Amino acid sequence: MIDTNDLTPLQEVDSDIAAKIAELEESFGGIPCFPLLMGDSFIDRGLVDEVFDDLRKRFDQRPEHDKLVVLLESSGGDINAAYNISQLLRRYGKERLEIVIPRWAKSAATLLACSGDVIKMTPVSELGPVDPQITELNPLEDRLERFSPLDIESTLELIRSEYAEGNKEMADALLQRLQFPMTLGSFKKTLDLSKQYLRALLSTRMLRDRNDEAQEAARLLTEGYSNHGYCINLAECQKIGLEAVEIEEPQLGMVWEIHDLSSRRLELKREMQIRDKLEELHPNLLDDLSPEEGE
Repeated sequence: MIDTNDLTPLQEVDSDIAAKIAELEESFGGIPCFPLLMGDSFIDRGLVDEVFDDLRKRFDQRPEHDKLVVLLESSGGDINAAYNISQLLRRYGKERLEIVIPRWAKSAATLLACSGDVIKMTPVSELGPVDPQITELNPLEDRLERFSPLDIESTLELIRSEYAEGNKEMADALLQRLQFPMTLGSFKKTLDLSKQYLRALLSTRMLRDRNDEAQEAARLLTEGYSNHGYCINLAECQKIGLEAVEIEEPQLGMVWEIHDLSSRRLELKREMQIRDKLEELHPNLLDDLSPEEGE
């Protein structure tokens, strides 16, 4: 038995999370549970490798099991990496793949949530639109701008409207501010890619053999919301046709406790990073910056 007095605060939290996940697995009838609780870390190519290693470490030595429950929290990231991870999760949940969202799975993480057979949500869970967010340098103002491909069509529509109303000077001014006019088409293609990934996932698991419903849900998730931060809660998920249900007690309590422990783990890691940075400073730097007595 591990003596908790010998553990660091981070190790204690990790131990508590592992114990709570084991309890959750028992409540699911022994179905393995995989925590994909990323906090503020983004989904990227490196995460694909980490998830692959972690899945093999956790489950390859266990008796064959074709069911998997994934606890997912993430603010999003790279859509291609998310799709790759979705295929990994399906390998370990061939018969049944359930995605549990304690708090949020936004943007590219919403695509991950759509990879399973059902999404289980708490009363405060939320998904988000899957319109890619593009960050590019504005050469006219020498600053980074962040936008969605949906913004391109809105801007073009505004320019067309100004021309139609005879406001040529205004329309010309707006046109001149368009960045990378030759690449606007490629930016819009990223929206089509998200839609294609979503349709492929939904039509092969959650909405299997319901191609029209899968296509409409994919369209709504990529084009149906005016703001990237839109809160797609349980009722909204059901409205657009996703197989989503509210997780009930006692599992709700376990899932929320894991969420709290995961948040605590993130706080501890941040504190450790700050402490490490401070230790890298010159040992006398803080003393040098402190005011002299009497000043």
